[in-house]
Amino acid sequence: MKNLAGHDVSIFLFRFVPRRNAISFVLNEGIAEDLYPQTEAQLQPLVHACCETLLRYKELCHSGAIMDGNILLDEDFEVMLSPGLGKHFAEREKQNLFNDAHKISELLLDVMERRSKEIKEGTYLGPQSVTPQIGRTGIVNEGFEALGKERQQAESFARQASPRPELKQLAPEDLPDGVVATASYDHRGHCLAFSHNTLGHLGKIVLSPKGSETLMETELSKENPQHLGKKKAILEEISAVIEAGLMNIPAS
Repeated sequence: MKNLAGHDVSIFLFRFVPRRNAISFVLNEGIAEDLYPQTEAQLQPLVHACCETLLRYKELCHSGAIMDGNILLDEDFEVMLSPGLGKHFAEREKQNLFNDAHKISELLLDVMERRSKEIKEGTYLGPQSVTPQIGRTGIVNEGFEALGKERQQAESFARQASPRPELKQLAPEDLPDGVVATASYDHRGHCLAFSHNTLGHLGKIVLSPKGSETLMETELSKENPQHLGKKKAILEEISAVIEAGLMNIPAS
């Protein structure tokens, strides 16, 4: 068996496969049967973040898998994108994608090691039920929030050494009535998710560096499609607030 780079594989861990309107996560079946509940909870936001990123590049993929992760014959882990796809990524986005792929591999290898130890000790209970798919659930959203806060904390230390002015933090009074902002996670950059007390999840806004400027990207949630018009209007209002904040940052 070979990976996307054509290297010989010792242990297949996972691959991401393009579907018609989505990206599927295919996990080593044996590992899937041995997942611990807490490991699955840790995997879900990482897998979903990777799927969201890879979905943006799906049309540029010309192979059966868009990304895979495997243990090679030399026992090193290797993550690879579909040939030629990497050149289309922003460098930060690609690095964050690969970092999460490595985190996924570490979680899976930990499962293998712990289950092997259980077998040796005679405490292994046998295969577990396999989750049919990893979707956007409450666990994923909570995981995104935790990952987003972790990134914000790391970036706050970096900003302390930077003289560049930053965007003022959003306050509740800056937002439309009924809207709550929470930290979220996206490989492109700083991400905020927005929800409404009656309309549900509105969507997210991602801020990423582009040279000396900041690129703002808005994504409308398709949840509760009967309210898409109202949700879009509110998200546009939020975008205007953030855009005004970006305009007010003094030039460095």
